[in-house]
Amino acid sequence: MTLANLFKEANGREMTINSRNLEGTAQLNSVASGIVNAILQHINEHVDELAELVAESQKSHDAMDKLINECYDLKTVNIDFLKELDEKILEGMLKSQQSKRSRAKGKIMTLDNYRNMMMGAVGECLIRRALDKEKTAGARRVGVVEYTDEQLEELRNDQDKLRKEIRNIQSKKSIMKSKEGFSEDDEQWKKLLEAEEKLKALRISVRGVAVDTTKRKLAEMLDGIDLNTLKATDAKKLLQQALELAKGEAQQETPQENEAKAQ
Repeated sequence: MTLANLFKEANGREMTINSRNLEGTAQLNSVASGIVNAILQHINEHVDELAELVAESQKSHDAMDKLINECYDLKTVNIDFLKELDEKILEGMLKSQQSKRSRAKGKIMTLDNYRNMMMGAVGECLIRRALDKEKTAGARRVGVVEYTDEQLEELRNDQDKLRKEIRNIQSKKSIMKSKEGFSEDDEQWKKLLEAEEKLKALRISVRGVAVDTTKRKLAEMLDGIDLNTLKATDAKKLLQQALELAKGEAQQETPQENEAKAQ
């Protein structure tokens, strides 16, 4: 699978709407474009792990913000050029980026359109930093994974949701491990390992219980039977009973029990 497989093909009718020529917009777009290129490349390299979040981000701004934060640390971006601008200009730029996101969200979700929407999302996040108006809701940073007792109990009771959350943690690990300068001594990495261990401890293995039960019943069925002296007809019956037991059917009488009844 590649990133392109997650989007629809362009039909040639979608037109790109130019943003207003606000002071600083051109530089913002240039910075955002470079960031988006890096994010899309990262997604393409981890498309299997991120496919679900990418699909969700096509419909949800919060999911888009989460995806960006998981793939790129925007706090490392130099935004001095934005801080030099007047607050009113920044407010206007913020509305422009939000409008870009909304317009893109309403279009056919081609890869080019998705890229424009992500540029608007990145631009909005950078402007919010400059205005000190960062969103409080949205995605947690990669590595920062904490669960309340209520959340853990909810996951224990919903094994499908639990498996999905474990895959999410493993995806975060894969992303973090692929980044330059990765170290297993990183506190965020340790938190991921701790979270994964907590989640895996909540898994309920039904299959393991069934295997143990079948093994025990087979042992009881064969107990005391001398295979060297077993008649062919009894051996055939015993084999049939073992097959039925393996299929989960009720255990039938053993050849010994049949002989006892005959006597």
